[in-house]
Amino acid sequence: MSTTTTTTITTTPPPKVWLITGCSSGFGFALAHHILTTSNSESNQPHKVIATSRTPSKTPSLVSQIESLGGTWLPLDVCSPEPELAVFIEKATAVYGRIDVLVNNAGYALLGAFESFSDAECRSQLNTNFFGPLALLRLLIPSMRLRRSGTLVTLSSTAGIEARPSRTLYSASKYAMEAVSEALSAELKPFNIRVLLVEPGAFRTRFAENFVSPERALPDDYRGTETEAVLAGVERMRGGGVERGLLGDVGKGVKAIFDVVEGRGWAEGMEEYLRLPLGRDGSLRWEGKLRSLRENLDGTERIWSRTGED
Repeated sequence: MSTTTTTTITTTPPPKVWLITGCSSGFGFALAHHILTTSNSESNQPHKVIATSRTPSKTPSLVSQIESLGGTWLPLDVCSPEPELAVFIEKATAVYGRIDVLVNNAGYALLGAFESFSDAECRSQLNTNFFGPLALLRLLIPSMRLRRSGTLVTLSSTAGIEARPSRTLYSASKYAMEAVSEALSAELKPFNIRVLLVEPGAFRTRFAENFVSPERALPDDYRGTETEAVLAGVERMRGGGVERGLLGDVGKGVKAIFDVVEGRGWAEGMEEYLRLPLGRDGSLRWEGKLRSLRENLDGTERIWSRTGED
């Protein structure tokens, strides 16, 4: 009697080429570093990373670390005119022949009373956090569509789930990217292009150090309001006054992002999800928003239920 031996062959996904914006600090640099160190140690074909920042010469040690691990670092100002961004995408694509994953991470927060923001400050916030990332998406989607493959990651925020006092324009930029990503997730699904929204809560990054205040001071009428309280909380983070254990760990956060994109580790089987909340406070914001929406819908039922045609 003959026996048949079945051999199971495990295939390793091919290495990806990652383009990450805003790598001069925080999640951007940490993600680039994690991808390179993890894939270098686990695979004969490590992932490729193109890290970017507006002025690489300001962070020579970070550039050196990424390049020593085999990554590439290119200058990129996401607020550049679209023709210049198109030239950049051509240059970045030429480095490794393609781009598999775009991580729109560059951005900053304009925080203060809404009435204090100038028109120029509002436009700058939206140019960096919305119109720049939007242009990169438009420029990269065609090549991904033709290849029937790609992943588009946006670093959003809990501010894209719940808009709090002092964060009107910052939240507006994040809400806008949430809407674009939500629509694109369905629009690009026929072409096997995945869209992922990452929504970190408060993490121990330089976010608090880098936030921008409007030139106009906070009006006295806001003293003692929630707006002042939220700004005071950010100032405490800026001064390092938040005790250990209350903020998210950036290393764990970027591991989660990498695992979700790769469909591995903690994130195996989670490819269907559009949104990735990060941090305990992130889940609390979600739960609070869901309760608020439910209460709003239920509380107005006697109105909306009577507005249909007879």
